Amino acid sequence: MRHLFKSIFCLCAILFTGIESPFTQIVKNAETDYNQYFSNVKWRCIGPFRGGRSVAVSGVKGDKTTYYMGTTGGGLWKTEDIGLTWFNISDGFFTTGSVGAVSVAPNDPNVIYVGMGEHAVRGVMTHHGDGIYKSTDAGKTWKKMGLDKSQHISRIIIHPSNPEIVWVGVQGALYSSSEERGIYKTIDGGKTWQKSLYVNNNTGCAELSIDVNNPRILYAAMWEFGRKPWKVTSGGDGSGLFKSTDSGETWTKIQTGLPKELGKMAISVAPSNSKKVYALIESDSEKELGGLFFSENGGESWEKVSSDHRLVQRAWYYIEIFVDPKNENTIYVLSAPALRSLDGGKTWENIEGPHGDYHDLWINPDDPKNMIIADDGGASVSVNNGKTWSLQNNLPTAQIYRLNADNLFPYNVYAGQQDNTSFRLASRQQGSSGIDNTSLSYSAGGESAFLAFDPNNPRFVMGGSYLGTIEYFDAKNMAGTNVMPSPYQYLALEPNRMKYRYNWNAPVIWSQHEVNTYYHAAQVLLRTKIMDISGKKCLPILLKMKNQNKEKGEVPIQTK
Repeated sequence: MRHLFKSIFCLCAILFTGIESPFTQIVKNAETDYNQYFSNVKWRCIGPFRGGRSVAVSGVKGDKTTYYMGTTGGGLWKTEDIGLTWFNISDGFFTTGSVGAVSVAPNDPNVIYVGMGEHAVRGVMTHHGDGIYKSTDAGKTWKKMGLDKSQHISRIIIHPSNPEIVWVGVQGALYSSSEERGIYKTIDGGKTWQKSLYVNNNTGCAELSIDVNNPRILYAAMWEFGRKPWKVTSGGDGSGLFKSTDSGETWTKIQTGLPKELGKMAISVAPSNSKKVYALIESDSEKELGGLFFSENGGESWEKVSSDHRLVQRAWYYIEIFVDPKNENTIYVLSAPALRSLDGGKTWENIEGPHGDYHDLWINPDDPKNMIIADDGGASVSVNNGKTWSLQNNLPTAQIYRLNADNLFPYNVYAGQQDNTSFRLASRQQGSSGIDNTSLSYSAGGESAFLAFDPNNPRFVMGGSYLGTIEYFDAKNMAGTNVMPSPYQYLALEPNRMKYRYNWNAPVIWSQHEVNTYYHAAQVLLRTKIMDISGKKCLPILLKMKNQNKEKGEVPIQTK
């Protein structure tokens, strides 16, 4: 498994060395051990060299040059030169690739804990995680430390002065109920774990925060959530904010001044003032109940300071808040933009970040101008309070939805990259020292693209995008036009109002049997020929829907 996992997050080209007719031999023997059979196959990274989604980052206290980035499919990466170069440190040790949390011990930079399974609950998530990994040599080697069934981990808190004491926020399974949710604690460095806080089998921990001045005090945001193929559910009776004053042995729900209907939440206590606590809360948006709340008495009571919709938009994907280590009134909220307030949340300014869709932030406790941010383009470091950031075009960590290839020589690889463009990438760069960013060019459609073309003549490409939008692209002239079987953009519509009901990344394929023919799948299968883009139904499927499947795709708040 480790050998198969190595460098999984790069697109890879396969070189056969000394193997004659490999696929013919495999077909003849259905019992072939593929790991053994392909042991002579070599992999080489061909990029693309532009970063992919990250939801977990950490710096190192006392060392402004070293940082860690957890990717959503490529494991853990490290830089020792402020982001100029990155290298993978999890290959050969981790057996899953999606990182949900990473934390470095404040008093020992050699001790690192990593929680697997990204916590941003997309409908097109990567595979779930398999628990906790620990390093005691700054990432050179790793050991598995349990919580195997946690699936998705949102936060890891290490005791400020004792790296053997750790709390882990386990969000838990996305598509099913699970007992392996809540907050777990270890006092022996991960050898054993006890469940510190558990609400119910649909409620996990979305966020944890510790009072660095009194580490017996912790705050937690618990979130009842789930996904079905047609919708995401956020909120319920299990959602709530909790506080512990005895290192997580017992917890008390804190509610005074907060709305009754609670969805996803984040909570953060100010390091410079233990009484000042902020909570970012999803609630009933039509009644303007959600927003930013603050407490000046350690969570005993709360007041609302802002209803700015940017703070809580698309809550299941964002809802992240962080307080400046030295200024209780400087706070950061991560959303589609990165936002900063200098007056305790009353007003907000945009931070010109490196990419967009932000998920995690580590602020240097000794120098708040120094930070690392995680977003859908990877991770970037700033040493000047976010005025400038390290680049992300040196990260071969693109999250690729699917692949296709043509039959040219050298051949090209086609794909859609999450929160970026589709692309065509050369498998070799002729007349050059190697593949680089110049080997990459745009192709049809968008990030979710299925790319369909005649592999022997790939000049014209059909590429999908959101909910049935297709681009027909001429790669020779670098020009395209959008085509749709039905000229409607279906975003945010209930399924029963849609003529065609598409997945977010609906399939588009080229037919190898019919000249210039393409197929596109909604709840019916559609077929078109070049210059006949009206889309003709050829095979009705999934024509009946249960009533529950006609609901809106997002249910921001659900109460029982």
